[in-house]
Amino acid sequence: MRKATRSAKTRSSSPTTRGRAKKVSLTVDEGVLSAMEREAKKANRTLSAEVTEALARELRRRRLQELVASYEQEKGAITAKELAAIQAEWQE
Repeated sequence: MRKATRSAKTRSSSPTTRGRAKKVSLTVDEGVLSAMEREAKKANRTLSAEVTEALARELRRRRLQELVASYEQEKGAITAKELAAIQAEWQE
């Protein structure tokens, strides 16, 4: 199995690296915002840091979905046996 590599572009958008920040104005559901503010406070982080991490995580999730869909289109659906083998390898 080939290991994934990250491009410089991917690294620069990682929530663990400090890239340029841009101030934006967003409209957010009150309940979601309140929950995110509580989570930020519990983690002793800023709301901006929490939102940035959540957005970066969502982008990674969507990219992974694209990669899986592309793989399955080319090679066929990932079987339960293949998935179990991958999970076992990760746990080593």
